[in-house]
Amino acid sequence: MRNVTRTMLWLLVGFIGVMTLRAAGIPQAVAAQGGSASQVNATSIGGTVVNAADGKPEAGVWVIAETKAFQTPLRKIVVTDDAGRFLVPDLPKADYELWVRGYGLKDSERFKGALGEQVKLQVANAATPQEAARIYPASYWTSLIQAPPKEQLPADYVSQEHWLAAFRGGCNQCHQIGMRAMRGFADARTWNNYLRLNNGMNAAADRLGRDVLVKVLVDWTTRIKNGEVPQAPPRPTGIERNFVVTQWDWAASDSFVHDNVATDKRNPTLYANGKVFGADRTGGGRLWALDPLKNTVEMFQVQPRVTTGFDPKIDYYHDREAGGWMASPHNPMLDEQGRVWLTQPVRPPGLENNPKWSADTVTLDTDNREARQIAIEALLSRSHGMQLGYYDTKTGKFVPVDTSYNTHHLQLDWQGRVWSDGDVLGMLDTTKLDLNNVPGTEGAAQKAWMRVDMNAKKVMPTSGYAVAISPVDGTVWVPVSTVNGPQNKLWKLDPKTRQYTDYPLPLPGRLSHGIDFTTDGNVWFSAGSGHLGRVDSKTGKFTLWELPGVKFAGTAKETGSTEYPYFLWVDQFDTLGMGKDMVIVTGTTSDSMLIFDPKTEKFVTFRLPYPMPFYTRGLDGRIDDARAGWKGRGLWASYNSYLPKYSETRLGHISHIQIRPNPLAN
Repeated sequence: MRNVTRTMLWLLVGFIGVMTLRAAGIPQAVAAQGGSASQVNATSIGGTVVNAADGKPEAGVWVIAETKAFQTPLRKIVVTDDAGRFLVPDLPKADYELWVRGYGLKDSERFKGALGEQVKLQVANAATPQEAARIYPASYWTSLIQAPPKEQLPADYVSQEHWLAAFRGGCNQCHQIGMRAMRGFADARTWNNYLRLNNGMNAAADRLGRDVLVKVLVDWTTRIKNGEVPQAPPRPTGIERNFVVTQWDWAASDSFVHDNVATDKRNPTLYANGKVFGADRTGGGRLWALDPLKNTVEMFQVQPRVTTGFDPKIDYYHDREAGGWMASPHNPMLDEQGRVWLTQPVRPPGLENNPKWSADTVTLDTDNREARQIAIEALLSRSHGMQLGYYDTKTGKFVPVDTSYNTHHLQLDWQGRVWSDGDVLGMLDTTKLDLNNVPGTEGAAQKAWMRVDMNAKKVMPTSGYAVAISPVDGTVWVPVSTVNGPQNKLWKLDPKTRQYTDYPLPLPGRLSHGIDFTTDGNVWFSAGSGHLGRVDSKTGKFTLWELPGVKFAGTAKETGSTEYPYFLWVDQFDTLGMGKDMVIVTGTTSDSMLIFDPKTEKFVTFRLPYPMPFYTRGLDGRIDDARAGWKGRGLWASYNSYLPKYSETRLGHISHIQIRPNPLAN
């Protein structure tokens, strides 16, 4: 009798708890039944996801656990297994809401979930194809675009494939062309007004043929407005269900965080469990730092050397032509001394502000005096708006470093040199810097690598997009972001011999954008034509792979996928746990990372379902504890688009991406 009474009492308590939650308008997850549930502990939440219509399990859908208990909102995202089971591991103590997102489904209600619980989450089918397609990646929506026939293209374009590569490169540089905010424009006037808001987009429209482009875009969005939807993406399968994402909101509502860094690329065991930094191009130039252990975010204002015309409140999107400038950082990299190196303005632009010692930095592949004079005159005629600097994590101070050349991205080699692409290939030897007298030693510590065509008596282009250093022979490689012609290439410099070598891209490879090396010395690059490429460093032979995803309507094999990969990064040290030398292409227009195994030549697609869009540029990998298995490794990637107000959370985020042995590993 006593046992019966106790049972009735607990049932009554449970009933009161559920009714209290319902009265507050918060659905309560149903306790999972049966012995097939995942094994939770005091720091996890597990359970199953079932379809509300028939009670069947939903495999390959995402479960998202969220809390606002900390200084910045925190989320964990996992994927269900074949039986619809899930386990959200390693949750800090807090109250959580859980909800479900999956292809073919309507986003579920939010349910309360407590640590240590087994819960059953219900989710409903999408009512219409249009409702289901709302969460499809932007690249799938882009696939509905129908390229104009060859005879309607501007004369510069030799084929539809050529035009589509230029379209991807010109229109995805800042954001996803197929994201929700874009595919709602349905008339020519709106499209023309939008394209003129940004100098880059406006110039791209002119190159592509403005009337032709606008006609294509209006046709595309009109068909979408009338109900057309793309094919459904596949749900995660196999190893794609093993990913775990820990995600924090960070930065400000107007931030443009271009890249993030967590460790030294040359030694990713440094700064274990430490802060992760993001370079913000707005707000006068800001450096954000996430502490993943404390779940806190802080901001550091980037400091220039000269403040003439400096305006920390300048609007990055609209006011740059007004004469002001800001210390807008672009690309952060950590070194072994705790310095976060940045490409950033440290002084006003303008020829009059170029360093007096600029001519002394010119370095050529020849000792010809006439060639040197041509190079000097060219370098001094350019206004350099981006230089270098670093944030010292030990002292909390910013140290500006002036350069004779324009910087864009940077990379550190094993001799302590900072290489950067820009108008020329720049090199700063940090071992020659006197940190107590940087202005007095920075000139002698750097080189501006240039080439001169003595037949034409002109400087040859040595610009590009990104820079990478071979771990085998120390050669420096640069991809050139061009869709056609002789500049559609990669090139390398051997600093020991001062010799350059060009590697023209074979078609249909166009618009090389990101570059890195596997440990065997082979070169890997991502191409805006929808391809992954490799150059055999010994033979110079190219190999191209079409990136996963859909293709543009009506196109054939010569056109790559609709994917626009902004960047590429090689996991040389197995920071993710899938093996050394995995090539990770940023699926910038498909909310994904496209992970390529050079041994099997197969892709694994990691998809970040929330918040959309996931527009990522650079990424980083860190090993926090090599002995801790999957929990001690992971990638770091952030939202890197303009105007995060267009994302679902209206704020940027930083994600720690890990892969466990199975979808229920705890």
